Amino acid sequence: MVFLAALLVISSAAAGVAMDRNTPKALDLAPMEHGSATVGAGEDKPLPPAPPAAAALPAETAAPVAPVKPLFTKLRVFVASESTEQVWVLEGVKELAVVAKIPVGRLPHQMAVSPDGKWVVVNNRLSDSTSIIDSATMKEVARVKVGKQPHGVTWSVDSQTLFIAHERDTYIQPIAAGTWMPLTPIVVGVPQHVLLIGSKRPNELYFSLTNTSQVDVLRMYDLESKKTVNIRVEDVHDVYFTPDQSEIWSSSSGFIDKPSSRMVIYDPTTRAVKGQIQLTGHYPFHTLKENQDGMYFPADKSIMVLSDHLLPGLLWLDWRERKIVAETKLGQQPFHSTYDPLNDRMLVTTNVDGMVNVIDAKTHLVVQKIAVPKAHGIVSVGIP
Repeated sequence: MVFLAALLVISSAAAGVAMDRNTPKALDLAPMEHGSATVGAGEDKPLPPAPPAAAALPAETAAPVAPVKPLFTKLRVFVASESTEQVWVLEGVKELAVVAKIPVGRLPHQMAVSPDGKWVVVNNRLSDSTSIIDSATMKEVARVKVGKQPHGVTWSVDSQTLFIAHERDTYIQPIAAGTWMPLTPIVVGVPQHVLLIGSKRPNELYFSLTNTSQVDVLRMYDLESKKTVNIRVEDVHDVYFTPDQSEIWSSSSGFIDKPSSRMVIYDPTTRAVKGQIQLTGHYPFHTLKENQDGMYFPADKSIMVLSDHLLPGLLWLDWRERKIVAETKLGQQPFHSTYDPLNDRMLVTTNVDGMVNVIDAKTHLVVQKIAVPKAHGIVSVGIP
């Protein structure tokens, strides 16, 4: 697999705990209802034809490819440390080291970085608040009170609006960047788990349902028409675009001790289920998302990376062929990931052993581990 080392900068991004549950039992967190069935044992289905290829130039006349200079020289990584109520900051060119620890709220969990790289946010899942961090100064600049049990988080593609989903409330909360003032809530009538916005469909806000007996547990709210579209599917954990945004995929279950190998595949234009596959012997969880997990993404759009709770580790998936091409074994409960374009590496959190794992994208080998207690969400920005 070939990744470019150059970056892609996106210029336009206590009641019970439900999914992704890795919280200590001492918190006495209750089971949840997911979709139409109550789930209480544990935690947290042909592609369109390609356009005709342009005729290739003869080898002797083909123009050489000029190298692309990175726009930054150092990577800065922010990691939610659930047990310390802090966001840990890692920094470096090749080797990463801890350079700061930022106090936030209780159980910092899901994170997102604005597409312009200015702001890092983390949902304090058990404090009903969202912390806003200036990525340059590494300081918390605001802590916004939101609804009950904030979980899902994403940015608008222009970096002007932050969206917060709630596992125990029936609205999505938009927040204005800069002033950090809550805007008019988006009332959807059901609790939500994760959010998704793609740069090619900037007005479509997808959200999965949690803690509900309602059916059609994946929905899309149109930010222009202000209407919600139900997608006929049951049992959705996380939802994400393929790297080229031609398809939407969702993982299932979301409960640590109730694994599911099912991935459901959707047409983003019709918003209909195209089919499903089984990644037998694996439990796919999360992948890289625009407007959430980082400013940078691998140049090779044929590969999708998926955290896997059964390996446990990272899966390298040829999503067009629907097959796993490589596996990287990691510690227990791998969750979120971000990308380092300077060195063509993936960074993945593992929660039980409390690590950020740095993985070479060419060899699929772990090249560094940095200890961060109960690591969960992770994002990265470039530092000039």
